[in-house]
Amino acid sequence: MLSRRPVIVAAMLVLGTLSAGAQQSAEFDACMDKAEGVSTKMLDCGKAEIGKWDMRLNTAYQAVLPTSKGEAHAQLLSEQRAWLKHHLSETHRLAADPNNGSVAFLDSQAFELKDIADRTLLLEKRAHGSR
Repeated sequence: MLSRRPVIVAAMLVLGTLSAGAQQSAEFDACMDKAEGVSTKMLDCGKAEIGKWDMRLNTAYQAVLPTSKGEAHAQLLSEQRAWLKHHLSETHRLAADPNNGSVAFLDSQAFELKDIADRTLLLEKRAHGSR
């Protein structure tokens, strides 16, 4: 039988990482509290929060895109493609880590959420700066 200790440690790491960077919602915090260290429930919480940030990311990107022209537009497209390539690569790499067992999914999701939130906040800052 697997010990719950690694899952609880992972949960603490996920919560610590997200608190600092992702500015997660109160709903996410409540969901994680309710999950009580059960990894499948925690992953469900993360999936819901990632969905919210993903929509916000798309909105921010769509706000910045039409304000960029010429070289700045090409740079934005290139930057977004590079970010997405790294984002997907790192998310998959972390999830497939054979040395991390089921905690690998939590690590991957924590990275994914923080990375999407960081990119979103950057794009939102650009969108507000261009107005």
